[in-house]
Amino acid sequence: MRRRSLLIGGGALAVLAACSQERASTAAPAEPMPPPIEDRIGALERQYGAFAGVYAENLDTGRSMAHRADDAFAMCSTFKAYAAARVLQKAARGELNLTDAVTVEASDILPNSPITETRVGRNITIEELCVAALQRSDNAAANWLLRVIGGPSRITDFARSIGDDRSRLDRWEIELNSAVPGDPRDTSTPRALGGGFRSLLVGDALEEAERRRLDEWMRANQTSSMRAGLPQGWTTADKTGSGDYATTNDVGIAYGPDGQRLLLAFMTRTQSNDPDAPTLRPMIGELAALVVPHLTAAG
Repeated sequence: MRRRSLLIGGGALAVLAACSQERASTAAPAEPMPPPIEDRIGALERQYGAFAGVYAENLDTGRSMAHRADDAFAMCSTFKAYAAARVLQKAARGELNLTDAVTVEASDILPNSPITETRVGRNITIEELCVAALQRSDNAAANWLLRVIGGPSRITDFARSIGDDRSRLDRWEIELNSAVPGDPRDTSTPRALGGGFRSLLVGDALEEAERRRLDEWMRANQTSSMRAGLPQGWTTADKTGSGDYATTNDVGIAYGPDGQRLLLAFMTRTQSNDPDAPTLRPMIGELAALVVPHLTAAG
């Protein structure tokens, strides 16, 4: 009896082992781990023939990531957020009123001036100039803001005052968009410019009322590139910029439906020597689509 029991028990174990092996062989294979995010950004750079500077931070958890975050890129129209913020700061100090008006002359109009070109010969308020510069990236409006605050060098001064130690503005629209590789004029880095936007939009660089107004203006931005890569229900307070050599930037705060806040700073340019290389707006959306899940992932 003992021998028969052993034989039966051994047979049962063999059947169980065979079943286990069969289940293991028919189970769905494990999902492969995605490559590190730096590798995926590098793949995008190769796909687009571009350099991508990225600095991103989850403002609630502190999780961050960087890729070429300290490389210099042309600022282009991202400076308009600094210009509008400086105007708000001066208004809070009683140095000007947002209701003050200027007269738009035909000589003011530049390429991409969709709001001011409709106001030639008429008055436009400083608040309207801020809105035009931030939401439509109106170049003539931006030059008027520069006049109001004292010229391009005042953008550099303002950057330093809010903790941005790299951004500098040297020229006016539209010359500042030449973006010649290696030219230090009118440049910043993703880390520095992102930090400046963080100080303005969620920090204490502005009084609360002015910070809220800037945030509202920038949430209504009509030129955003990063929004194309955000999950459903997200929005942004951001400012874009573009210039020669396919320079394409987008910097700001992305807000999630459950209160998430992500600082996103994307600055890109072509790897070629072609000043007329096409825009990299699609790449900005793809960068956002990579970075947001990385910053919001559990663990």
